[in-house]
Amino acid sequence: MTSSSPTATDSLPTARTLFVWDFDWTIVNCNSDEYVPSQFLGDKKTTEKFRDGLKDDNFGPTRWHECVSAVITSCLEETQCTEHDLLDAAASMPFLTDVRGALAEIHHNKSDKQCGQAIISDGNDLFIGAFLKRNEMEEYFTHGIETNIGSWELLESNESLDTKCSKRLQVKYQSAKYGGHSCTSCPPNLCKSQALRDIIDRTEQPRPRIVYVGDGSNDACPALHVLSEGDILLARCGKRRRDPNSLSGPTADEDSTEGHGEHNFHPEMHVDEIDAHVAGAFPILSALRKAKVNCGIEPKCKVYAWRSGKQLRSLISQILNGTLNKRNQG
Repeated sequence: MTSSSPTATDSLPTARTLFVWDFDWTIVNCNSDEYVPSQFLGDKKTTEKFRDGLKDDNFGPTRWHECVSAVITSCLEETQCTEHDLLDAAASMPFLTDVRGALAEIHHNKSDKQCGQAIISDGNDLFIGAFLKRNEMEEYFTHGIETNIGSWELLESNESLDTKCSKRLQVKYQSAKYGGHSCTSCPPNLCKSQALRDIIDRTEQPRPRIVYVGDGSNDACPALHVLSEGDILLARCGKRRRDPNSLSGPTADEDSTEGHGEHNFHPEMHVDEIDAHVAGAFPILSALRKAKVNCGIEPKCKVYAWRSGKQLRSLISQILNGTLNKRNQG
């Protein structure tokens, strides 16, 4: 969590409506773990390093964050950048201007003073915190940031002899604070259902209405298992931009999607979603469809799809004003 966020055991304030945000490809319009090293190694080399790291004879496909640590350490070794350079790159990640506008609108909303916001992310708090601080969004997240914990670890003297750097990135799993999790559909580092239940349990009663905003298949987990009638899922649809790592800072909707590009096999994705991932599609809606077909389960909440920042901001404005209707429902 960022330093301004509530700690894991803090009680959280009452919220009539709690907006819960994914981070990668939702608040920022890229994958933070890929964006940061690509600014130093380039897209091609970054992709090669991730693919090699995720092979079974290396870290393996479920140990994404060990692979992230290794790729970031490669940045430090091969380009002589510093951790401050890496965090500066994280602070520059691209985001849709209307997504930022929606976050601010919730924070400053006058019609419902009991709105809160939280982040549940498969990224890490170092990159997320750098981005929020640079873009003056830290104060928006009254109900905390649940993500993996990054730290810069000094190498032992015998380790640093063979490298050109003295530090490496270590990432501690978010789920470690619960002693892990038993969810079979989520990667070992984070189950978003577990994290969301924790936030709800620590929020003063009565239970808030949850508005969940996300794009990935691991966002489908809380949509299926935590969100209930009266809650809302705002699911991103469409395709990822081809070259997100070429952009920085605020971007317009017309610059946000350009079909598919070359993406890594992130642990939030399962084998039956690889085709959609390679095609560049945001996988949350396909994950929900597969859950219905294969397991006979579907969300109890209302589901609305959004493709652009403008569409998302319009949906959130309607939620805040109480005018959202079924014609928008996906």
